[in-house]
Amino acid sequence: MINRLSAFILTTTLLLTCSIAEADEQNFVIKPFDAVYDMYRQGDKLGSGKRSLKALGDNKFSLSLDSDIEWLIFSDKRKEVSRFAYTEGKITPSFYLYRRSGTGRDKELDIMFNLDRSLIIKPKDEQSPDKWEDGWLDEMSLHMQIQADLIDGKTKFEYSVITNSGKLKVYEFEVIGQELISTGLGRFNTIKVARVYPKDKFYAQHAWFIPELNHTLARLWRMKKGVEQYDLVISSYQEAQAK
Repeated sequence: MINRLSAFILTTTLLLTCSIAEADEQNFVIKPFDAVYDMYRQGDKLGSGKRSLKALGDNKFSLSLDSDIEWLIFSDKRKEVSRFAYTEGKITPSFYLYRRSGTGRDKELDIMFNLDRSLIIKPKDEQSPDKWEDGWLDEMSLHMQIQADLIDGKTKFEYSVITNSGKLKVYEFEVIGQELISTGLGRFNTIKVARVYPKDKFYAQHAWFIPELNHTLARLWRMKKGVEQYDLVISSYQEAQAK
């Protein structure tokens, strides 16, 4: 009887271990997608943006954002692209592109994360670094690393990011709870993440991620000095065919 019980426990343990390992492996699969977001400010719809994640083969991916908004006499058109590798839950960028046109000054930026650790930034700011280290991200690959870390169960994050101004900054985030939100795609139970700012900044930024859609970004909201800057809300989502 004891031998049978021991064998049953051993078999059950092995099955559970295999199931957990398989689940973890599945959780860490990046799934290409196309998603559309509506952008609002103070209740007014300003325009829309499209985020697309494409598989390039050999664990390499491209994440892009195209947006076009108008508000009163203000216009803003943007394109961002990040190419990166993904291995064992870790994002390593290789290239980042940023283009912005519209009201005010147009802006362009290109960043190359080279294999020899050199960092090429065009145009280069006097505060731009010349070398990069493990764990550094750009503004777009940052989104994917947050997704991966949420899937891994983390609740506090700190990242070194080369911003779209070409400067190195440290971003801190923390999970502040779960929330049921309504979107153009439907209602979802989400994980709510807040960016941590110094208290004297009077900024706030919250992001909501959908676990059932591989922790895809559902909503992004930002306030600056008491004034809402934007509210980006998902309206459509479709998994793309991986290569």
